[in-house]
Amino acid sequence: MPTIELIESFSQFARARVDQAGSDLAIDDLYDEWRAQHPPTDDLLAIKASLRDMEQGETGRPFDDFAATFRSRNGIPESP
Repeated sequence: MPTIELIESFSQFARARVDQAGSDLAIDDLYDEWRAQHPPTDDLLAIKASLRDMEQGETGRPFDDFAATFRSRNGIPESP
């Protein structure tokens, strides 16, 4: 979505929320709420691709394998 449309969308959302809840809402909270309801297109595409992979049996590698490799590569000792 082009930038101007994103700004207009947020503005409409923020005005509606302030009308509902009053002016005590912080702009950062409004923005966080709006972003949660309007995730970036790239995020949605990545999620859809991951779900397709999972449906086809591709579940990635176990976390323990990843964690061991990550710790080894970054010189992080295993936790007790």
